[in-house]
Amino acid sequence: MKRLVLALLMGSAAVLPLAPFAAEAAVLKNVSEDAGQRCDTPPAGSGVIVGIFNGVKESPFLTDDDARVPVNAFRCFTSMQECQGWLYTMQSNYSDFGAPTAVFCQEH
Repeated sequence: MKRLVLALLMGSAAVLPLAPFAAEAAVLKNVSEDAGQRCDTPPAGSGVIVGIFNGVKESPFLTDDDARVPVNAFRCFTSMQECQGWLYTMQSNYSDFGAPTAVFCQEH
């Protein structure tokens, strides 16, 4: 009995690390930075998916100081999958100067 339980636990441990990769594989990776629609905050219960991203990028101007400028984006989407793909693109493009401060999709 102990061997059966041990074998079951070891078998499930080998499968568990694959679970996060399956979720990542479902994210669209070819979503444009300009995807979605510009919008104001939609009313509650509207079913609109809102994507919010706040990060930083390198300034186009040469300075002696910290040459970073904020990147703040608020977009509306019709599907959660498209919103998550947009966030993936934004994080890929604007993560050179540290982790973004806000990255999420929310249904209203």
